[in-house]
Amino acid sequence: MIPSLLYFKVWNYSKKDLVLGLRATPSIWIKGFLLVLAGFGLNAGHISKILAQAPLVELAELKWGIGLVLPLLIAGLPEELFFRGMLQTRLEKRWNTPVAILVSGILFTAWHLPSRFFLASGVEGQAGDLYSVVLGTGVPVLLVSLFFGWHWARYRNLPVLICTHWAIDILPSLSSFFGISN
Repeated sequence: MIPSLLYFKVWNYSKKDLVLGLRATPSIWIKGFLLVLAGFGLNAGHISKILAQAPLVELAELKWGIGLVLPLLIAGLPEELFFRGMLQTRLEKRWNTPVAILVSGILFTAWHLPSRFFLASGVEGQAGDLYSVVLGTGVPVLLVSLFFGWHWARYRNLPVLICTHWAIDILPSLSSFFGISN
């Protein structure tokens, strides 16, 4: 609610600005599909474990559904809307594009570190070990965030970024729902 209030009331954006980059051209569809495929591919190592574990889990269909939808609702949509659509856009107006990309990327990374610091195990780092969490989560998240920031600055296509972010998070989400550790 607070980012929406800032977006519309404080920063004077309109509802038309909310559909940032929604242009359904063949080129956008192809680029978007390739980015989503690449995002999904970043965590493809989870697929075999999920497929092996899913039939053994009670309420598997429900967990499939929640595991697929939740990353869109709690990560892809709100995070891209805020960090790229609102924050980076605002910082670009205040400073310049490279600084806006870097600052929003650092803040995006900082947003992801606390939960991993307390809960991570495996490739994301080990809970309580800041160094392993920064290496396992911080560096990859920062790199993806810088790419997303560049993509936003160049193409202004938020739906593609939301879908790509969602694709990156789907397999880890399903792994969590099926009790698979990294």
